[in-house]
Amino acid sequence: MEHTKSFFLSVTQRIFSNWTALKLAVEHGMGSVERAIEFCPYITEVLYMNEGLTSDQIAAEIEDYMDEQLNTILEDNSTVQVAEELLRFYRFCIEGNESTAKVELEKLPPLQSWFTCERPTRATRSLPVKQDSSSDEDMDVDKSEQEADGWTVVTNKRNR
Repeated sequence: MEHTKSFFLSVTQRIFSNWTALKLAVEHGMGSVERAIEFCPYITEVLYMNEGLTSDQIAAEIEDYMDEQLNTILEDNSTVQVAEELLRFYRFCIEGNESTAKVELEKLPPLQSWFTCERPTRATRSLPVKQDSSSDEDMDVDKSEQEADGWTVVTNKRNR
């Protein structure tokens, strides 16, 4: 496949959007939708940067993310099932089985509406900043305001 990583990311999004444990973690406030969405490129990178991962290793990585980022400890076998499905598609991608991968993707349930698959955009280059009348001098911090414990009091020095 020409763009296997982006294809695999779309597979990951489809699988994760249909994973009940992830959806419940978000619905119960254990983590944000953004954290769930960020999970997709994260796990994609894990697979593409580590050759020869087993489904158990992928499942362990999924469990760690769910625990650390979504405050969720899973006691079911769903991480292994998700890992096996991801590994299956990953193998299609690295072996160049484009037609099989596309056929198998169509067998998966559709992307769910709760899971907006667009990754939060982060600027990779500096963007022009609009200058306004409240410049840096309005936000100057007097060095004497620095506290002994490391906290700094920031006050607005604008004339009212």
